[in-house]
Amino acid sequence: MERYNKQIILPEFGIQGQKLISSSSVLIIGAGGLGSIVCSYLASMGVGKIGICDFDRVEESNLHRQFFYSQCDVNAYKAEVLATKLSLHNPDIKILSITEKLQRSNVSNLISDFEIICDCSDNVATRLLINKSCSSLSKILIHGAVSDWQGYLSVFHYQNKFSLTDLFDTIDFLKSESCDVVGINSPICGIIGSHMANEVIKVILNIDSVLEGTLLYINGLTNISKYLKFKMK
Repeated sequence: MERYNKQIILPEFGIQGQKLISSSSVLIIGAGGLGSIVCSYLASMGVGKIGICDFDRVEESNLHRQFFYSQCDVNAYKAEVLATKLSLHNPDIKILSITEKLQRSNVSNLISDFEIICDCSDNVATRLLINKSCSSLSKILIHGAVSDWQGYLSVFHYQNKFSLTDLFDTIDFLKSESCDVVGINSPICGIIGSHMANEVIKVILNIDSVLEGTLLYINGLTNISKYLKFKMK
């Protein structure tokens, strides 16, 4: 337990809280700018079972914001590289790399063995599929997204069963542009990814301030942050 001493002394953690973290399981879908940050914090804090799901390979254009990968990792599977490096960092936890493409035929099998799902994906179709699957399988969903200088996150399918579709109209959501089109400022990935990891830990510890029913929006260019409340159905 010495590894976790500094968090155990927090009153919200304690020995019992650390045991909850050690017995928890989290699947991170997407091992890019958001997912690599989420994985690193959760592995460092001792989440007992972590799945990293991403079929993409490392590209040189990833390296400005996905700093767990290096030039020698180009063309390797992101999930495998990240799982190997984090296993060296914390050999006491179980880290699985999944290089299958998430799709309708396998999504239920992939997420069923995990308690909490982190959507760090980078396309709308995948986000909608993850949301629908979490709803049908009663999985807690930590959802985040980034674009240019901006990012947002929220928690869905938790105690009050808010869904991603309560936030976005599907038609408008399908029109959203990717980072390949609008670009991305590297630090916003770290900011949103860190917040997502923080929400995972709060869910595990059953802390009241979870971002359920609330969207946290952060603009790194203007330094504006906003909390937007969802309307109850």
